[in-house]
Amino acid sequence: MLDILLISSDDERAGRIAALVAKENTGHRLRTVRAGAARLAEYRENAQKADLLIIDDVHLQQRDLAAVEAVASSAPRLSCLLVTPSLSQEWLVAAMRAGVRHVLSWPIDEAAFGAELTLIGEKKSAGMGRESRVLSFVSPRGGSGTTLLTINLGYALARDRGKRTLIVDLSRQFSDAHLMLADKPPAATIVDLCSQIDRLDGAFFDACAMHVHPSLDVLAGASDPIKAADLRAPQVERILSFAIPRYDAVLVDLGRFVDPISMLALDRSSDIGVMLRQSIPHLHTGRRLVDILRELGYSTSKLRVLLNEYDKNASVDISTFEEALGVRIAHRLPRDDKHAGQAIEQGMPLLEVARSSALASSIDAFADLLWPKPLDATSGIFSRLFTSKPAAAPMRTLRAES
Repeated sequence: MLDILLISSDDERAGRIAALVAKENTGHRLRTVRAGAARLAEYRENAQKADLLIIDDVHLQQRDLAAVEAVASSAPRLSCLLVTPSLSQEWLVAAMRAGVRHVLSWPIDEAAFGAELTLIGEKKSAGMGRESRVLSFVSPRGGSGTTLLTINLGYALARDRGKRTLIVDLSRQFSDAHLMLADKPPAATIVDLCSQIDRLDGAFFDACAMHVHPSLDVLAGASDPIKAADLRAPQVERILSFAIPRYDAVLVDLGRFVDPISMLALDRSSDIGVMLRQSIPHLHTGRRLVDILRELGYSTSKLRVLLNEYDKNASVDISTFEEALGVRIAHRLPRDDKHAGQAIEQGMPLLEVARSSALASSIDAFADLLWPKPLDATSGIFSRLFTSKPAAAPMRTLRAES
């Protein structure tokens, strides 16, 4: 059941929305206030108690979205649905920056409205399930290493820390994350899952996901940008709402995309990894990306800026990056073309191909920052220092069929 607060400037339209709510689920609780969005601050306390805030203002102006943003920022669990006569790109961007993640045009399409209520209900239910942690990785430029890091971090969490882990490939420019883990094509991709979203249940999801390790699954991305264009935000949100509670850790490779689809993952993320290389172009585009993430409402405390191919002698040093971005560098990854290339060519995790390499050790250290390995309280420091590491998993396990 959803607790819904409707702010509407028109009685007739409010009645139409109330009828749609009742038709979808008579158990939903609906409270209606006759007012415009500009007066939203007067009803902040009521909004903070709701699961869903529906804003329907015939005379809505972009400047009124400031009141929406103030309420949304004070209630992190509140979903906002905006009904607007305009669905222009300018309006969508303005709405996203105000914290609105659901937008419908008037007259409201009944099926679309029902789908939005279902998604918001699933999101609420998902919050009551497993304590999951979502990490998204994004970069302002291609070839930054987000996929390599995402794959190997996921493998480290699954194999060495026993975390049930899912990797979601939401990069939409020739997605190929699965190629770094298996030598067989996926049975299905996220596009296939979206196209049959009405079949989504545990059995169907398990059939679509690649099971590359007993604790590591991969949801493969679209094989090309044309197929990726078929992705729709409501379907992707439903997949995330379904999948996240089933795992301890969900890692999302966003590639270079910050748009309504990638924001579905960013909204759920406890940490957002911004992957940069140590160069002037990355410094400029990285600063713009960090600014965009801030403008969209993502707290600086969530941002984890990662420097790939770090070189202490480079002309652009860490202090220059930190001053330009206004964010501290969270972790540095050394350059290791040889071992990274071997891992990519063999379709194997770097932590298997070159476990003792500097790059593998750095990725493992980053995993420790996120999920520290538990220490045996009965062991002394010397026993921990000289305890041998567990043997690597057999190769046949890594390449198990999906």
